[in-house]
Amino acid sequence: MDAFTMVILACVAGEAHCATSRVSEMGFTTAQACEARIDDIARTMTKEFGKRPEFKGRQVTYDVSCMDRAQLSAKFGIASSDT
Repeated sequence: MDAFTMVILACVAGEAHCATSRVSEMGFTTAQACEARIDDIARTMTKEFGKRPEFKGRQVTYDVSCMDRAQLSAKFGIASSDT
């Protein structure tokens, strides 16, 4: 069974670049298991952004996707090989 990878894109209003993070765990054997971690990770990232004075009062938006290997390859154009 293929494991899922969580891809997180966090954007702070007014910043030119967004932060990205990829979390892949063998426990993510279903999309539901992957999605169950989203709130915890987004909460932690929000707390870390809140500690930075330059981000005070700015809105943070998240785009989170849980994808298996084939979906990741299709989304990001990753060429894979079985060798």
